Amino acid sequence: MSSFEGSRVAPRALRRATRRHARRLRSAALLAALVACATCTHGDITVVEPAAQGPNDTLALTIVPDAEDVASASALGWKGGIPGAEVILAPSVEPKGWGAGDTATGPPIDTLVTDSAGHVSVPDLAPGWYYVEVHRWLTPTELGRLAPGADVIGFMTRKVVERRRDTLTVPGSHRRSIVISEVSSFPQWIPGTPDSYTLGGYLELANNTDTTVYLDGLVVGLMGLEVESVPPNGWCAGHESYDNDPAGLWVEFMDSLPGTGREYPLAPGAVAVIATDAIDHRPLSPLWGLDLSHANVEMVGTSGADNPGVPNSIPISTNGLWDPGHGMIFTFNLASAVVVALPVDTAALPRALKFGPDGNWVQRIPRDHVLDVLWAYWSDIAASGSLCPIQVNSAFDREPAPLWWSHMPDGDWHSVGAYSIQRRVAYTRSDGRKILQATRSTEADFFVGLRTPFQLP
Repeated sequence: MSSFEGSRVAPRALRRATRRHARRLRSAALLAALVACATCTHGDITVVEPAAQGPNDTLALTIVPDAEDVASASALGWKGGIPGAEVILAPSVEPKGWGAGDTATGPPIDTLVTDSAGHVSVPDLAPGWYYVEVHRWLTPTELGRLAPGADVIGFMTRKVVERRRDTLTVPGSHRRSIVISEVSSFPQWIPGTPDSYTLGGYLELANNTDTTVYLDGLVVGLMGLEVESVPPNGWCAGHESYDNDPAGLWVEFMDSLPGTGREYPLAPGAVAVIATDAIDHRPLSPLWGLDLSHANVEMVGTSGADNPGVPNSIPISTNGLWDPGHGMIFTFNLASAVVVALPVDTAALPRALKFGPDGNWVQRIPRDHVLDVLWAYWSDIAASGSLCPIQVNSAFDREPAPLWWSHMPDGDWHSVGAYSIQRRVAYTRSDGRKILQATRSTEADFFVGLRTPFQLP
């Protein structure tokens, strides 16, 4: 690799990369048949049929902990619902499945707090759909009551519900260990040209624990775009055994981070930036380019920039390099899951030609090795009806989110390069340490905001 030479992706390389995903965009006739499944598989809301209601009536909610965290709730002395939870209510519209998202359409109507049994109610509420956001972070005293090893820090969810009596099952937010804190996944527009610069992206990892962890050998993987093909229901149904596999994640491309054990420590609360090219991108992308020359790791390639002061990743998947020139380019995917996992022996992983003899191999990272998953998609693809409803089993991600090109805060594609996908901060401790939210749901845990590399938002 030549030293410190950055470039725009050549049109031919871009077309090749785009074709790898676009070859699967062959039909837009799936959602009508599968939206029901997309909305029923996550199991986060149990609806109790209401009695007949007049023009205005009461919205009554019962907030309960997810089944996985019942033991922690019991240790806190909670008998049923979650007491003292903050519930924010705002107007919304009926969710339409993929591409709709669960969002408010106006300012909050009210902020309530659940009673000792986890109940809240709003009387005299007009018929319609409402956005509900629930927070219940544990106090230091409550954290001390949990069993040794329990890492739950509170409970959080965001949902759209219809005015009625509902029970909302709220997952726990866990400390976990290494989590994805940010992905700079949007290409950068170059003023005065129709070109986009795609080499200035990065993946940021954070240590969300109170002890030092090590990056050595960690796996960064990409799962490809999954859309319907012709005939309808053929591609998605045929891939369900991979996409909805609770035993692991079938990944197309994997790179291992350098190190053999304890060479690359990450302190509590610290972050590590993994750049496609660890260079100063400002001369090549004058509007949105960043100086990433001090990144922690650089994705290895054969013809891209190579910073000798930054260690390179190691391609370990059967398919080799995602892009031969620059390695893993985080800005190309239109809809994808990013995976971070413990070190694996790829020779021992199950593998299959998921996309047929002309496609790439996929290999399964076992469930007990998966540390974190971010599953985002381009909502325009979902709206076209071509996106498969399940690409990651709910054991790894309860719900994906429309966090790509068409989800920019200002709606202007020229400014997309200024933004990234970021993990929400649950709260800031008295010592200034930020604790990140991790409910195993991309929809709840991530948002699009202005980039903050090398630090938490």
